[in-house]
Amino acid sequence: MAAGQVVFLASIEWSAAWQRHQALASQFAEAGWEVYFVENTGFRDFKPADAARVIRRAKRAAAPPSTPHPGVILVSPMVLPPTARAFRAINRAVLVPRISSRLRELGLRDGALVVAYLPTATTLALLDRLMPSQVVYDCVDNFAGHPAPPKDLKETEARLLARASHVLATSPFLREKHAAQHPRVQELHHGVEERFFSAGGQAPAQYRKFCYFGSLWHALDYRYAAALADAGFDVTLLGPVRELLPKLPRGVRHLPPVAGADLPAALAPYDALLLPYADTPYNTGVVPAKTFECLATGKPVIASPIGGLSDYKDHFYLSADPAEWVEIAKKLPNTESAARREARVAVARAHTTPEQFRKLLAIINAR
Repeated sequence: MAAGQVVFLASIEWSAAWQRHQALASQFAEAGWEVYFVENTGFRDFKPADAARVIRRAKRAAAPPSTPHPGVILVSPMVLPPTARAFRAINRAVLVPRISSRLRELGLRDGALVVAYLPTATTLALLDRLMPSQVVYDCVDNFAGHPAPPKDLKETEARLLARASHVLATSPFLREKHAAQHPRVQELHHGVEERFFSAGGQAPAQYRKFCYFGSLWHALDYRYAAALADAGFDVTLLGPVRELLPKLPRGVRHLPPVAGADLPAALAPYDALLLPYADTPYNTGVVPAKTFECLATGKPVIASPIGGLSDYKDHFYLSADPAEWVEIAKKLPNTESAARREARVAVARAHTTPEQFRKLLAIINAR
C-alpha cells in the first residue's frame, strides 16, 4: 500500500505507557505516512479521580499541535464521555465537529485510513465526518468485561464492526468473539521494540528482585505481589497509579513510570518479571501489551494464567495461586537455564514491532 494519511482514534493518551497505539503510529510515520493521533475520546463516566487528567487534557487541547514523534501530529480532543444521551448529543452537534475541523486544519483530507480502538458512539460520530477510505477496528480489549461500559456497548460495537474493512484481535478469545460478526478478523499481537532485547543481562545466582511494570489499577491482583513480599522477596511495582493502591506489605515498593526509551534500562537490575493479573471477565480477552517485552529480556516471568497467555505457557511460569508463586520464585535457581532464556528471546524476535507492522500492512492490502 502506498503511503498516505492515517488517523489513529486511540484509547490512550500518547504519554501513556508505550504500547501498540504509539508503536504502530510511529511505524506508519517512519514508512512515510502522514499520521494523526487522536488521543482517548473516553469510554466510561467521569470519576472524581479524573479531575487532574481532565485539566491536563484541556491544557493540551488549547496548546498548539505537537509532534511527539517525527511524522506524527498529536490531537488532544475535548469531548464528553459517550454515556449519557445528553453528552452524546453535545458531542455529535458541537465537540466532534470541532475535532474534525481541527484535523482538516492540520491537513487531513477525505479518504484517509482510520485505525479505531474504542467501539463507542463518539468513534462512530467521528467516522461519519472523517470520510475514511478504510476503517480498521484494532480490538485490544474485551470491552464487554469492563466494569462500567456504556449501556449500549453491544450495539455500538456491532456498528463499528459493520463499518470496518478489517478487524484485528490481540487474543484468541477476541478473534473468536468477533469472527461471528465479521468475515475478516485477524489475530495480531502487540510487538516489541528492539531496545528490550538488551535488558536481560546475565542470569543471576539468586532470584530476589522482582518487578511488575505497567499501569496500576483494577486489572491487577495485588495478592501475588504481597505473597512474594511476605516471603522475603523484593517486589517493585513500576508504573502510573490509575486507581488507589491497596495496603501492601513493606517489601512492595512503588516507583513512578519511566519513559519508554528508558524502560529497558530500568528493568535491567531485576532478576525476574511479574504479570499479576486478576481473573476477571475483562482480562479474559487480554494478551498483555508487555508480553513480548517481558520475553525479549530473557528473564523468567511469573504470571497469572489469563487470556491468551496460555498460547505461550511454555515460556512463562503460570499459576493462579499466590502461594505457588512463592514456590516458583524459590525454585528459579534450579528451574532456570540458558536454553529457557534463549527460547523466550526467540519467541519475542518473531514479534518485533516492525514485523507486526509488516503483517498489518499485508492485512490492510488484502481487501
